[in-house]
Amino acid sequence: MLRFHATIDDLPGAPPPEVKRQIGVAWERARELDMHFIVEGARGRVRAELRRPDGSTAGWLSAGEALALACGDAD
Repeated sequence: MLRFHATIDDLPGAPPPEVKRQIGVAWERARELDMHFIVEGARGRVRAELRRPDGSTAGWLSAGEALALACGDAD
């Protein structure tokens, strides 16, 4: 039995204005970041390297910290 019975008529023609604004803010934030993800070891631990515009390493983040930063939830 399906839990969700939406039809094309149930969907809005476009995202609401507040969602469009949030997408715009997220896009601009993502353009500021230079984050490179690295998978380490056999366990597949993921870390993110933050790079400056000149390519030098500014620091390292855990996967959770990188996600929080990308979402705007980090300090």
